[in-house]
Amino acid sequence: MHSKRFSPVLSFACCSAVLLVLFCLAPGLKPETHSLQEPPNSYARAEAVSWPQADRLFRSDPRWLGGDAAFSVDLGHGRVLWMFGDSFIAAKAGETRRQTAFVRNSVAIETGYDPASATIHFYSGRRHGQLASFMPSEGATWFWPLQGIRIGRHLLLFYMRETRDPDRHSLGFRSVGWSAFMIDNPDAEPSHWKPRKLDGPEMQSKLFIGMAVLREAAFVYAFVLNDATHNAYLLRWRTDEAAAGRLSSPRWWCGAAQGWQPNSRCRQIVITDAGSEFSVQRGPRGGFLEVNSAGFGASTIVLRHSARLQGPWSTPEMLYRPPESNAPQAFVYGAKAHPELHGADLIVTYTANGSDERLATDMSIYFPRFVRVTFLAQPRGLAQQRRP
Repeated sequence: MHSKRFSPVLSFACCSAVLLVLFCLAPGLKPETHSLQEPPNSYARAEAVSWPQADRLFRSDPRWLGGDAAFSVDLGHGRVLWMFGDSFIAAKAGETRRQTAFVRNSVAIETGYDPASATIHFYSGRRHGQLASFMPSEGATWFWPLQGIRIGRHLLLFYMRETRDPDRHSLGFRSVGWSAFMIDNPDAEPSHWKPRKLDGPEMQSKLFIGMAVLREAAFVYAFVLNDATHNAYLLRWRTDEAAAGRLSSPRWWCGAAQGWQPNSRCRQIVITDAGSEFSVQRGPRGGFLEVNSAGFGASTIVLRHSARLQGPWSTPEMLYRPPESNAPQAFVYGAKAHPELHGADLIVTYTANGSDERLATDMSIYFPRFVRVTFLAQPRGLAQQRRP
């Protein structure tokens, strides 16, 4: 933890002191609207717009001064868990980011599924009387969030493990694996949670299990990101195994010929170039949707669709160009959708970041931003015209 000073490590996705990005948000930028064009399918036409009414949710607590990642989990009964990466936590209202504690992760509970009218409460940890990461570090290794899922009375959360990298050619950190934790009392306030670390399959340090997690029928599916290539794989556990925290023996998708196998060496790429973060969910018109930021720096939010989790997935289609991406030396990342939220057909968040000095003083960045997506009806007769 770095208290009462500004930390050199900035972001969950890609930023550090060695990345000298001077992000300048041009004044007068207006929300942009974009439409998907091809291919012809039930998600081929969409309207995506910024949602400033929902943006206020993350700015409602004067002690939580920004964070990235922004993974969400439906806890049921109108409660949503938000999981953030590097976060600025003030000891008291009125402190600036330069004065805050810099923690590696924090969480929040949103009450109400419509972010434009919901309330939220943020939580961090406390170690030796000081503000600290919610999920405590293990020596020099810290945790950044991935996805999670509630299964009955249990909450299963996934995190990536990171440590500093002194290599001047790096971004200041490197991946050293992943971890999973079980929460046995998810209906309690997070300050009363006692996460249990679970055993899982041994993986190389660049593979993150739990980038996106879904329950379908008798199985819990988890997407696995290769942090070196940004390609994604897919594995699954039986639901009863996942609920009991028995994660050591998943089945991997090894292609149509081999199906689901216990050996990870036969794994097949399911999604190519999925970015450093992504989400997968059931689509409102059937099938599944995947959302991620495409590009590094000035990124664009893209959408894929598939009839099955294991694919084949469509080519990425432009969904929304964040206005911050049009500014000089932009750094925009972390786009993902949140299926439990209400207020649009698809609700997406992303993060805009900047250099150390910019982050210290510019409160217009480093709060997750909301985008509302509406899927439009196809023109009459289009479906018939497209039939073979």
